[in-house]
Amino acid sequence: MNKVFASVLIFFVSLAVSAQERSEAVPLDDLMSPDEIAEESGFPRTEYSEVEVNSLQELYNIQGIDVTREYPLVLFINKDSSGSYAQRMKVIENGVHVGTWKVSTGRERREVAKSGKKYFSSTPVGWFTPYTLRRNHYSKTWQAPMPFSIFFNGGIAIHATTRGHYRELGSRASGGCVRLTKDNAETLFEMVSKAGRGLVPVVKRNGGVARDSSGNVIREVKWRTLIVVQKTR
Repeated sequence: MNKVFASVLIFFVSLAVSAQERSEAVPLDDLMSPDEIAEESGFPRTEYSEVEVNSLQELYNIQGIDVTREYPLVLFINKDSSGSYAQRMKVIENGVHVGTWKVSTGRERREVAKSGKKYFSSTPVGWFTPYTLRRNHYSKTWQAPMPFSIFFNGGIAIHATTRGHYRELGSRASGGCVRLTKDNAETLFEMVSKAGRGLVPVVKRNGGVARDSSGNVIREVKWRTLIVVQKTR
């Protein structure tokens, strides 16, 4: 009888797990395009324009700014489709490399979201700072969550993906966002929160530093995290 009961219990547990996996099957950034995510929440529009992006070394050599000293947290995201550093996020905290995680950036192709919106599923290159953090971002339109979201370009965020998409990490697989495992996304969310907001140099999307008419570096109160999306190939 105990064996029968155990078998029945295992059966129902497996059904529950399967139902949960099905409910997590489609991340929010596949249901909606980045512009739709931004519009739903009143966020700025996504910047998709092509730019030439300075490397960290170029920024230091040309501008004389060591951003790893100015920003407690610097994230380098490589959106290449292949190569040893492709689809990886390098995390630098207080000038020290503390981790490299697999990510999924945009699929880089024209497609149609589940919403019916036609769009190009790209993660645009550039230097960014977060503009809002949403621990439990939720879509009222689709009743779908996007946990531990760090929004940095319109509707594009770094966020946790669903377990059914973990196997895709390390390859281009998103609708434009930068996906991480839940554990890594939560860890990163706490790191960005800890770094907090403060007076930092205004870094332009191409990696240049904003200066006033006298040549002085312009500083503003922003999240003290710098996000660099690069493509080397």
